Amino acid sequence: MKNQGSMKELFDLSQPEVADAMRLHLLGDREGAGVAFEKLLAKDPKNYFFHYLLGEAKYATGRLDEAVRHYGAAIELKKDFGIAFYKMGVCYYRMGQLEKSLESFSTLLKMKGQGHVMASYFFGLINQFLGNDDEAEEGFRILRGASRQSLIANYYLAQLKLKQNKHQEALVLLEELLQATPHLAEAHYLKGMVFMGLHRNMEAIGSFRKTLELNPNDKRARGNLEMLTEVPEP
Repeated sequence: MKNQGSMKELFDLSQPEVADAMRLHLLGDREGAGVAFEKLLAKDPKNYFFHYLLGEAKYATGRLDEAVRHYGAAIELKKDFGIAFYKMGVCYYRMGQLEKSLESFSTLLKMKGQGHVMASYFFGLINQFLGNDDEAEEGFRILRGASRQSLIANYYLAQLKLKQNKHQEALVLLEELLQATPHLAEAHYLKGMVFMGLHRNMEAIGSFRKTLELNPNDKRARGNLEMLTEVPEP
């Protein structure tokens, strides 16, 4: 079997052991698929697709360090293997190794023609957690442009805009988000904070009351409401 070439050359289903490994993979038998791909790799150790699928089996069974090793092996054999970079980044994220995770997602985002919507989400999220606000904003902007339906990027961008005292920009983002998801308590709370920053206290009161209507246990909203009204909330 050829190591580099078309997918058909890399993954020849006319070979019974390859067909059986793929059958186990598609049936969701990750343990069985893992054993099958390990046997295939013993015969064809430079097949990047086998490394990737073995990484998938290890990932699905919670063996994240082994999954990373096989995703990394796939990347060594195919430098532009975008999905392997993505899955390796997810593994590192789950392992708490944020710098390595960020490196994987950053590399993927620089690739042309590779799907990277969720990579931009992780890129933004990790950078925000690490306090890299400019990079976080870049990631969430990519996500917002590529996935307009979810609007989850609006929430994170609004957080960053509020931190930057760009209240009007944050408000536009939150209003767009709440048109699609009007019962998102956290967005109403953030909108209340934006109104406070704009000194529009009556509207802030309305937003905090809506937050408590949706989430009565939100102590932040309750505290802000009492401060604005000078009346203890029941």
